[in-house]
Amino acid sequence: MKKIFLFLAALALLGAGCTPKTVISQSYDFDKMDRIGIMGFSSPYSGLSGVENLFAKYLIESGFKVVERAQLEQVLTEHNISVSGYLSPATTKKIGEILGVDVLLIGEVTSYTPTQTGVTMVSSRRTEARPVYSQNVMQLPDGSYAAYTQQVGTQYSHSTDVRPSQYTINAQVGIIAKLVDVETAEIVWIGSLSEDSSSALDAADYIARSLVKSFTKELAKLRGE
Repeated sequence: MKKIFLFLAALALLGAGCTPKTVISQSYDFDKMDRIGIMGFSSPYSGLSGVENLFAKYLIESGFKVVERAQLEQVLTEHNISVSGYLSPATTKKIGEILGVDVLLIGEVTSYTPTQTGVTMVSSRRTEARPVYSQNVMQLPDGSYAAYTQQVGTQYSHSTDVRPSQYTINAQVGIIAKLVDVETAEIVWIGSLSEDSSSALDAADYIARSLVKSFTKELAKLRGE
């Protein structure tokens, strides 16, 4: 009971930030984890979808065996299994038996703000310098007189120039992902991260890469590698 409480307390500390916030179960036997099923990530934002494919890419690159979302959802539809909302131990166990997976990767897009552009007025101060001349007369050696022009100073004028300037606000994405054991529906790893970038896809890609990398490091440490 104490282990469960500590694990749940650690989960409560997860939040958005510049570095991944992750928690891995210290008691779970990850040696029995051979195949990972990737579920479609839930998202209330229509402008960002397919995030689970990014996780599949980096999990495969890290050496894990992955059953990707399209194949998983096809099999679930054929067996009339609904995966919306809470996944009960009975549901996860049935998914594991049908697809031969040991854990499910389930995720959610927790925040999303697309790239935005705007226009603001920018003022700049301009200074212009103009020479000041004086007309003078001088007497020549032959006694005659001649006029000449001489610069006697500089006149400065100031003005303010106001022009429109376009600015860009980076896209922001927040994602939480978790690995669930199919036999018990126990969360054995969970991680979250928020990132901004010039595009939402780039931000999501960075999050997927960072969370998978964090998981592999934690797993290696747990195994004493």
